[in-house]
Amino acid sequence: MMITMKIYDNLIPPNSANILIVDDSIDGRLLVEILLQDAGYNVQTAESGHVALQMVESSPPDLIILDLMMPKMSGYEVIKILRCQPTIPFIPVLIMTACGYLEEREQAQIDVDGIIYKPIDLDLLLSQVEGLLKKTKKPRNEYCLGSYG
Repeated sequence: MMITMKIYDNLIPPNSANILIVDDSIDGRLLVEILLQDAGYNVQTAESGHVALQMVESSPPDLIILDLMMPKMSGYEVIKILRCQPTIPFIPVLIMTACGYLEEREQAQIDVDGIIYKPIDLDLLLSQVEGLLKKTKKPRNEYCLGSYG
């Protein structure tokens, strides 16, 4: 796995943003977790969509970094549930995928805020995380026509 990263000596620690990383691969979770913790973020991890949804219900994070291809409950399903549950506040979602084509967002018809491709460029990941945490909240999608789960 090739890793690229600049040295962030002058990085001001973020104001304790809480980030949830959801990936069935322990290596993927650990890599992103260490990077974000080193950058000053509070990080939690989940190995499945079901675990992630339970964590979000009990303590919504400021940002979710979500792998799309997971067994039992895919990242697509997690996003649909997140966007359709009135009890869950809007949370920006950055998806991670090994699929290398940009139209994946449109094909999946999901509401995501960013895409990062594997292998992960760590500088790009940090940049996207910082940008998404600054975004204002968006209204819920209108495609929520039923219950998922």
